Amino acid sequence: MVGLVTKQRLNNIELIDERLPDGKENLYLKLFKGIADGVFNSDEEAALQLYQTSAKNKKYLMLKSRLKERLINTLFFLNHKKIQDSPYQKAVYQCNRNYFCSKILLTHGARTSAIAMAKSTLALAKQFDLNEITLLCARMLRHHYSMMGLKQEFQQFNDLADVSLKLIRSETKAEHMYEQLLSQVARSKSYSQELTATAKEYFNQSKELSKYQQSFHLHLLHYRIGLLYYQVIGNYRLTLNLCNRLQVFLKKNSRYRLASREGEIALLKMVCCLYLNDYKNGKQNADEALKFYTQGSNNWFVVLQNYFMLAMHAGKHKQAAEIFEQATGHQRFQYLSDEKSEEWKIYEAYLHYVMPAKTKGKEFKILKFINEVPIYSKDKGGLYPAILIAQLLFMIDRGDEDRIEKNIESLRIFSSRYLSGKKSVRTSIFIKMLRQLINCHFKPEKVKAKAAPYLKKLTESKYGHLTENETMEIIPYEDIWSIILSRMTSKKQGWN
Repeated sequence: MVGLVTKQRLNNIELIDERLPDGKENLYLKLFKGIADGVFNSDEEAALQLYQTSAKNKKYLMLKSRLKERLINTLFFLNHKKIQDSPYQKAVYQCNRNYFCSKILLTHGARTSAIAMAKSTLALAKQFDLNEITLLCARMLRHHYSMMGLKQEFQQFNDLADVSLKLIRSETKAEHMYEQLLSQVARSKSYSQELTATAKEYFNQSKELSKYQQSFHLHLLHYRIGLLYYQVIGNYRLTLNLCNRLQVFLKKNSRYRLASREGEIALLKMVCCLYLNDYKNGKQNADEALKFYTQGSNNWFVVLQNYFMLAMHAGKHKQAAEIFEQATGHQRFQYLSDEKSEEWKIYEAYLHYVMPAKTKGKEFKILKFINEVPIYSKDKGGLYPAILIAQLLFMIDRGDEDRIEKNIESLRIFSSRYLSGKKSVRTSIFIKMLRQLINCHFKPEKVKAKAAPYLKKLTESKYGHLTENETMEIIPYEDIWSIILSRMTSKKQGWN
């Protein structure tokens, strides 16, 4: 190893060194610090300040390329003792790094050092169930001992490679099932019968895979597939129960601890509490989940998104407004996916509706809002009803009878075409209640009396019902109806 490093090492390794002065000759360091400190949020901003030019300028592109090369080099010198608190995370890093190093040593003829490193890496990989690294090391050692003519050692590592390969195939199959479900759940808020059947089948298949094979990751994937399945069918009590079982499983396997996993479970338990109308435990799980995620990370935004919904459904509108400002005011908000940005736009509409006097004087332009949510405007089974209802609520407040009548009719047609009576009970009932505004010519007392039977049905069909598509409901429909009647009554006899 000493001989190899002495002969072939670079004389000068370009790294990120923040101790250097960031003068004109260290523009790469200015770019690095500008990104790190949030001064530069785009290539255009960085190019303009550093070179007074556009982001397509060759000088800027070359500087960016130099910075990227230094960042890649610096990756090999991260202080994992400083930034990681999990033995599992350290093992993942060490195993990947050491296998890479043993491969480099073998390629350059340092076989003795390579084999010694492969053996130590293999031992660590087996301890932490890193089957891919185990397979790679076993194959390297199997090849080595076949060349040496040592049959016993060859057979030992051949058997290990076979076992690892079998586990990897099972894990890969389970991963595929989990990710296929996740890809369908992540984009749309409505779930088809076909997806429900697929989720159930995958849950059963993953159970069989994990039943006869001792693999931490296989068992973990089984739990995750199960959690997705219960979410697809909308059974949040079963979801919460499986979360608790998963926590017990992870405690028994504490050497695999990852903070992100604990945050993931706390987040899901908070979502369950949202749909089960348990604000107290929901808030507790929300606060717990936030401990595990870095501010500005994708998961941090996901926690705040569900925390916002929890606060809105508990009637804690002031807290919801604070959560909204915390999320949308963060410098990383602009990097969210289009879908996630649109969801916050929809939340903003309802926040403005429920707190018109406390939105910092911002005028909410409802027609502009419709143009700002093109993705979910096409998702007929998901958040689209929430968009239509939001638009209608502002029209009711403004007393625009012609548009109200037109939009309620559009909602009625939409409901008959796209909303299944079984899957969207509450939304279907609420649309019928809104139609009473027209039928009763916007007279508060008449509207209230005519809608009373529907309100009773709505109350009986509790939010979080196992077959209800709850994501349509940013604010409980009962609360919205109360606000509508209250504001109409304050105008005395409605509109003439």
